Amino acid sequence: MINKDLNIIKEHWEKKETKSLGDKNLQELERMTIINYMKKINKKSLKDIGCGDGSDTIHFSKYVDKTFAYDYSQAMLEKASLNLSEINSVSLNQIDILEDELVQKSDLVITKRMLINLGNFNNQKKAIKKIYDSLEKDGYFIMLETSSEGLKNLNELRKTLELEAIAEPFHNVLFNLDELKYYLEKYFIIEDISYFSTYFFLTRVYNTYIKDDFKYDTFAKNISVNDISLFEDKIIGPQFCFLLKKK
Repeated sequence: MINKDLNIIKEHWEKKETKSLGDKNLQELERMTIINYMKKINKKSLKDIGCGDGSDTIHFSKYVDKTFAYDYSQAMLEKASLNLSEINSVSLNQIDILEDELVQKSDLVITKRMLINLGNFNNQKKAIKKIYDSLEKDGYFIMLETSSEGLKNLNELRKTLELEAIAEPFHNVLFNLDELKYYLEKYFIIEDISYFSTYFFLTRVYNTYIKDDFKYDTFAKNISVNDISLFEDKIIGPQFCFLLKKK
């Protein structure tokens, strides 16, 4: 089992220059996917766990009555405090999901590339169980994380074109999807799954091959927004999003 040092991971997130995601078009696609799920399930209270600088929380808070935003990084919380200062419906707090209890109940939880920062699968399972316990009856968990299969499939495509492999970030432990689904199904019904395969293929394979890296990010985003899928249900690229209903 992969096991990464939690202290090194936290040091990374305490650096002022650390950003959650450099690709802003991908961030927007992630956000739109989550918001579409939020509209579908229409819940009232949200815990955004691992809110980072709060730039996504701003948007999520528009679709619920009350938002509880959490992060364990003081550096991120300082940025989030500035970004969220004028939104009265958002409460911002510091929490370490491995060490602290999720006392606040809600009918929706969102994680966005948070669980991959917990060092190993046992810690990830511990956090998922805490999330489950903190949900109200018939509550939902929108889980946007990253997988080893998606990165492997992306790198296999890159290899066919003699492109360098994209490395797993040093501070992340990517999920094995089969292993994850097996664990999740103890506690949740998996109602829907979203991948970002077309976007990753266009930006990390096609654009790179024609030596015009990321030039067509916005074009690729628009293709993805309009549900033009080149890969159907195959995951290309690490990101995935699960819509999970509490059993």
